[in-house]
Amino acid sequence: MASPESIHQLLTVAARLLDRAASEIRDARLEPVRGNIGRTGEILAGIFEIEQQIYLLRPELKPAYLNALSPYPESNKLLTRFMFEACQLEDAGEFGRAIEKYEEYLSLEESTHHREIAEGEIRRLSKRDDP
Repeated sequence: MASPESIHQLLTVAARLLDRAASEIRDARLEPVRGNIGRTGEILAGIFEIEQQIYLLRPELKPAYLNALSPYPESNKLLTRFMFEACQLEDAGEFGRAIEKYEEYLSLEESTHHREIAEGEIRRLSKRDDP
């Protein structure tokens, strides 16, 4: 029988599958990559909106991590700013400059988690930058 719990379970699975699909779109370079990933992100955002409605009805279903404050709010802001700038460079086909943007970020960041994200982006962009 349909219930907030069953809907939550289905949406959780769907979100994880869509997240994996976005990674595969990126890795397979399914053109237009940005557009396809963007559409996937829009669908994920819709799922998250529905989940928020479920959490209002059934707060116990809300994962604990959604209630926790980030231990690195400044790192989150800094990474977001640098990633936005790097994405603009990547969209313009300037992969080397995008890599430089992440390297600049690495010179400023101490959080291991955030550094790993930037390093992963450098590896990804390095594959695109190779002739």
